[in-house]
Amino acid sequence: MTEFFALADPARRLFWPQLLAAAVLAGLVWWVRVRPHRRTSLVQFLFARRVWLHPSALLDYRFLLVRAVLAAMLLVPAWWSSQKLAVWLGLELTWALGRGPLGDVDRGWVIAAFSVSAFVLNDFFRYLAHRASHRFEPLWAIHQVHHSAEVLTPFTLNRTHPLEGLLMRAVSALALGLCGGVCGWLFRGRVSAWEIAGVDALAFLWTALGSNLRHSHVWLSYGKWERLFSSPAQHQVHHSREAQHHDTNFGEVLGVWDWLFGTLYVTSTEREVKAFGLAEQNHEATVTSMLLAPLGLWPSGAAGTSAACAEASVDGAPGAALLPRRCRRSLAAPGGCTPTLLGPARASQSR
Repeated sequence: MTEFFALADPARRLFWPQLLAAAVLAGLVWWVRVRPHRRTSLVQFLFARRVWLHPSALLDYRFLLVRAVLAAMLLVPAWWSSQKLAVWLGLELTWALGRGPLGDVDRGWVIAAFSVSAFVLNDFFRYLAHRASHRFEPLWAIHQVHHSAEVLTPFTLNRTHPLEGLLMRAVSALALGLCGGVCGWLFRGRVSAWEIAGVDALAFLWTALGSNLRHSHVWLSYGKWERLFSSPAQHQVHHSREAQHHDTNFGEVLGVWDWLFGTLYVTSTEREVKAFGLAEQNHEATVTSMLLAPLGLWPSGAAGTSAACAEASVDGAPGAALLPRRCRRSLAAPGGCTPTLLGPARASQSR
C-alpha cells in the first residue's frame, strides 16, 4: 500500500518535499522563460487546468488508486532480494578467489565506492530494461500503458502496468545485488551507501534536482550537459508522438548510455514536443482495459485509437506519408488503421 503514502515516504519520487523542490524549479523556469513573454501567473503556469484536469490525467489518478491495491496483493518472492543475492555472490567469490584484496580500505571510501557504483550500475540496468520494453512485443504491450498518457504530471510516473513494476523492481534488485556482492567481497564485509532520511542519498538528490519535472508540462533542457545527464525535456521528447523523437532517450539519470548506444536526442531551450501519447494503443482509456488488454484479456477490437489514426481510416492511404509512423504501418493491414499491437521498432516511446 506504499502508493497511498508516497507523499510521506522519502524513498518515493512523490515525497512532498521532492514535489516542492520540483515546484521551485518550475517557478524558476516560469520566471526566466515564461513571465517575460506571456501574461501567465505562476499559479496558472504550475497548475494549468488543461494539464491537471485533462481526461488523461484524471485517468492517472484513478489508475494510481487501483495500482496501489494491486501492489499490496502482489507479494515479491524472497529470491528477488538484493541482499540475499549480494550475500550469496560474496560467499561464492570468496570460495573461488579467496578473501577480497581491499579489506583495509577506510570505511568512508568503501561507502563512497559502493554508493557510486550501485547508482551507476542500477541506472545502466534500467536503461537496458527500458530499451527492451520498446523492442520486444510482450514488454511493449504492457509498457504502452505508460506511453498512452496524453498529458504528463508527476503522477504519470505511476501509470505503469503492475507487471512492469515487478519487472523493474527485479532489474534493480539484480543490479544492487551484483554490486553489493562484488563490493562485499572486495572490501571483506558488509557495505552500505550514503543515505538521506534513511534512503539512498544519490537517488534522493537526483529527484530533488528536477526528476519530477520529467513527467510534467515544464520544459527544462540541460543543453550540452544532456550527453551526461538526462534532462526533463529529454524524457518529454521520449514521450513525444512525433516520428523524429521515437526510439530516443531511454536513460533515467545518465544520458551517457543513450550517447554510447546511439539513442541520444539532445534538446534545445525551446519546446520541441507538440503532443504526447500514442497514435494507436492496445487498450481503452479505462483502468480495467489498461490492466487487462495488454495481457490479451480484453475483447478483440476494443483497443483505443487516437484522433489522428481515426482520421487516417477516413481519408485513406494516399495521405499515409503525413501520418504518425504507427498509423502508416497499420494502414497496410485490411480495414485501415486498426488497433494492432506494435513493438518498439514500430512504435517506440519510454517511461
